[in-house]
Amino acid sequence: MKKVQIRQCSTCTSIREDAAQLYHALKREPGVQVEMVDGDRGEFLVFVDGHLVAQKGTTPPTVEEVLEAIRHAPVGA
Repeated sequence: MKKVQIRQCSTCTSIREDAAQLYHALKREPGVQVEMVDGDRGEFLVFVDGHLVAQKGTTPPTVEEVLEAIRHAPVGA
């Protein structure tokens, strides 16, 4: 089971919306346990088993990009 943590800005509406969309997509992904936590202002980070696999640059990563990164992360990475 891969443990995924989404760290999101708690005050940025667009980041919260992107994080929620990702969260719901990951809930349907087999072998993935996902949690969403509040992070710093402007933050959008995705960790698999404690290792950063995706983050917001000028725009947040797409759901497809994050899913691909998670699928390729080794279990217990």
